[in-house]
Amino acid sequence: MQTIENIKNYYNEYWLKIKNNRHSYSTPWQFSQRLTELTDEIVIRACKLAEEQAEKIDGIAVLALGGYAREQMAPHSDIDILILHKGKATKNHEAFINTFTTVMWDIGTNPGIQIKGIKDVARAAMEDEVVRTSFIDNRFLFGSKSDYESFLKIISDKVMEKGKTEFLMMKIDAVRNRNAKFRDSIFRLQPNIKEGSGGIRDINTIYWICKILYKARNLQETVKHNVLTQAEYDALIDNCGYLFAVRNELHYYHNRKYDLMTLEAQMEISKNLGYSGTHSIQSVELFMRDYYIRAKQTSEITNKVISRTLAKLSSKSILKKTHISKLSDGYAQYANTLTVLSKDIFVESPKKLITVFTYAARRGLKLSDSTCELIRDNTYLIDNAFIKEHGATFLKAISSFPNSFKVVTNMYNCNVLKSMLPEFEELECRPQFDYYHHYTVDEHTILALSYIDKLAGSIPPSLELYQSALTKIERKGLLALAILLHDIGKGQGKNHSLVGAKMAKIICKRLGIGMDDTDTVCTLVEHHLLMSHIAQRRDLHDIDVIEHFTSFLNSEEELRLLFLLTYADMSAVGGATLNEWKNNLLQELYTKSEMAINNESLQDEFDVVVKRRRVKLEERTRQLPDIFELSKTIDDEYIYSTKAVHIIRYLQMAQNVNDENDIFVELDIREGLNAIEVIVCAKDRPRLLGRICGALTSLSYNIKWAKIYTLENNITIDNIIIDNPFSGKKMPDVKQEALKNRIIETVKDTKDIQKQIQQSESTIKSPTQVFAKKDKIVFDNEVSTQYTVIDIYAKDRIGLLYDILCTFSKLDLNVARAKISTDIDRVVDSFYLLDKDGNKITDQVVLDIITEELSKQIET
Repeated sequence: MQTIENIKNYYNEYWLKIKNNRHSYSTPWQFSQRLTELTDEIVIRACKLAEEQAEKIDGIAVLALGGYAREQMAPHSDIDILILHKGKATKNHEAFINTFTTVMWDIGTNPGIQIKGIKDVARAAMEDEVVRTSFIDNRFLFGSKSDYESFLKIISDKVMEKGKTEFLMMKIDAVRNRNAKFRDSIFRLQPNIKEGSGGIRDINTIYWICKILYKARNLQETVKHNVLTQAEYDALIDNCGYLFAVRNELHYYHNRKYDLMTLEAQMEISKNLGYSGTHSIQSVELFMRDYYIRAKQTSEITNKVISRTLAKLSSKSILKKTHISKLSDGYAQYANTLTVLSKDIFVESPKKLITVFTYAARRGLKLSDSTCELIRDNTYLIDNAFIKEHGATFLKAISSFPNSFKVVTNMYNCNVLKSMLPEFEELECRPQFDYYHHYTVDEHTILALSYIDKLAGSIPPSLELYQSALTKIERKGLLALAILLHDIGKGQGKNHSLVGAKMAKIICKRLGIGMDDTDTVCTLVEHHLLMSHIAQRRDLHDIDVIEHFTSFLNSEEELRLLFLLTYADMSAVGGATLNEWKNNLLQELYTKSEMAINNESLQDEFDVVVKRRRVKLEERTRQLPDIFELSKTIDDEYIYSTKAVHIIRYLQMAQNVNDENDIFVELDIREGLNAIEVIVCAKDRPRLLGRICGALTSLSYNIKWAKIYTLENNITIDNIIIDNPFSGKKMPDVKQEALKNRIIETVKDTKDIQKQIQQSESTIKSPTQVFAKKDKIVFDNEVSTQYTVIDIYAKDRIGLLYDILCTFSKLDLNVARAKISTDIDRVVDSFYLLDKDGNKITDQVVLDIITEELSKQIET
């Protein structure tokens, strides 16, 4: 006798058997079919058990719906079922339904059960698109076949035909809406395999369109109806099988229905699918590149099907026919689409393989599918002679701001970009397997152009300096080319910037670019990370830093180009990489470098600022003689880097420090930077900065920047910038007091800071270690004449900054200032150091000792 327990044990046993044997099936379709067969068997057993416990149940039919009906089951797919009843549901019907539903849930499946009277089917389908879609795919499982036949007739006569055009348009709009919502999901670091562009939902849409429009029973019939070419069909089926295999592994990894490919899942899936890496590329990167290429191809095929469907509807006068207008240069327009009047247009005028994109973009037109195919068919015309002859035209096209993103995207999709820049093919769908980059290399590169496009229109005040720089650039083509080539060296070994510069030189020569312009492009590619590095890691008030940075540039034009390249590169990374804090630093570096390159003496400017601020200090402290005398002892560097009003505020705090009250803490909410400045004035003592940072860490505040200054009376002024977790809102008074008290207690040594940090660590879940990157400790004794700068690159953890600062104290090193940065799971911290005698650290033995001690803390 069947029992729920028997059915459950049988289901679990064979479900696990299918899982363990999944790699033995020759295709993913066999795997899905086996899962479907098991599900059919379980559903039928559940029906029979329900039938036994109910009395006579005439007029019941149980159907499979959706992916279950199509036999496209994944391990944790919903089991979509329709229970049909003839006439009004009787008590026996209700008993059957209740028992069946209970059995399905008790055995551990995830059923999605609809219950409908046969006479309600048409109305339910027409009122709800989701229900209508679910009814399209159906399969008989149990019960009355005559009732199932009645259901099929209703679907055919009253659902499939009635409102067919509107339903098709809803499906097409759904694809467009998904593409808008998941615009870049194909190339996202963690794509959605079902709803994202090029995902499983796109394949389903092709099937639904063909079933409704042509009554096709399977995707094979799309070729017969000229919806797909044979090559497109073969590619679609191949991609579909691949996506199903990936989805199966994704379900198994998460042990539930889950369609987002997380980074951790990607690593496991790549291993399970048999990928193996090399010395230069990880297995997971090979896997994701395959995925991106297939998803991109599937998305392109889906868009072709949509275009052909719309053309079909239009030809049947189902949609309003469009008027075709003849344009100049052999082009024509219908609706918002550009097409060509002759198939020989590109043979007769090869230059139009480039200019067609700017022609369409200027008029706000998209290229027709047939035109794109014609362009692809004629890219054989783009040889070395063509590239050299039309190199200038190419530069003009890719820099047609504000249309450059659209132009280059279309060039890329039509294979013209790769024909002009063959090296770009290596970037196609190449993943950047880290938390920092959100996109594949090619998507990131082309997306960067869109941020320059935006500068050509209306912009917020925070971007006006970039817009001003863009208007002053004489050779905008060099900017666009540098953006396209800045990551061209990725995948070619270590130091992609240097490799990319060498490749850029070859590319520029091929394009017929002159030597001076070639040098400019190569400089930009080689140093495209330099400006962000200097802005975020170095003290921009240090004249040496500015002079060091500008030594890499040959002109003000190169500075503007690098400034805009850096802005576009950081913006296109994704997320909030170019936040207000980094944006301000980048613009400050640009402004000061512009002065230096224009032969304006930075030292003269330094002297003028210092003199002006000392006059202000004298004027404002005449009635405060003690503060005035104390201000005279402050060195010029601190005067230059700190506003007079702030110096007075800090000195007033310092004046209040005494033996009884030896520490004061103030908070300044910096709304423009989305940050909080913590100002600590205290009697100097060992490990002071370390204790302050430890206190902040124990409360889970993210530290961005720190500056330390000690007055002649041995009172320190410490300024620490932290992220504001209450962005857009007032920081609660109770939180402000808690923060101040924690710092005071920690500095006075009344709080066990190590214990506090450990408690904080226990409440914060560390991210799973996905990316294996080496820790680095790098010394720089060139950028500053006064300080030794040390850069530390390491995996982040709670208390790391505190441990680093304690190590400096242990080694009798003084930290003058620090720039703290965290990129998701990595810290990139820079410290300006002096030895105990106030000198730079140049002895290699001492540097090795520092490295050894810091390494111990980093590895802890």
